[in-house]
Amino acid sequence: MRRVPHIRLAAVLAAGAVAAAALLAPGVSYATASQSVPAVMATAGCRGVTPAAFPALGFITDPARTQGGHLWWRSAAAGSVCIGTVVEWVQYNTTATKTWRVVIYTTADPGGQTVAQQTFTANRGWHFHDFGVHQAFSGLTAVCLTADESFGSPCIEFVQPPA
Repeated sequence: MRRVPHIRLAAVLAAGAVAAAALLAPGVSYATASQSVPAVMATAGCRGVTPAAFPALGFITDPARTQGGHLWWRSAAAGSVCIGTVVEWVQYNTTATKTWRVVIYTTADPGGQTVAQQTFTANRGWHFHDFGVHQAFSGLTAVCLTADESFGSPCIEFVQPPA
């Protein structure tokens, strides 16, 4: 698990972030967002440039069990955060059908909303899919991955810096 810095804090926080995040909740990675502005807005052409990894949790894991997936993000206008492509890994122990989801949490929608989903039937083994979210979210607090019967939902949390 690691902490992912945001905006101008990137250089300062990058070195200590990985060590600090090891003490935080399992299944959660952290990023620091600049400010909270309510509401969600779609942005045509929104592309992330900074990678962040979801921790491996349950069946949401890559073959090395080092991550559950990753996403690309960047700061966007008015304190929002652009989420670009989200990649999810899921392990199947037998042939099964599962719905994979990317769920976004914001200050305006703390209960979360599914912004991408796909249902897959796959054989035993590891599988991944990339979701082109390409939206900027104001007040972003977390991005989580789910898959039916996956025993957990790994998240990357976006933490507002102290004022």
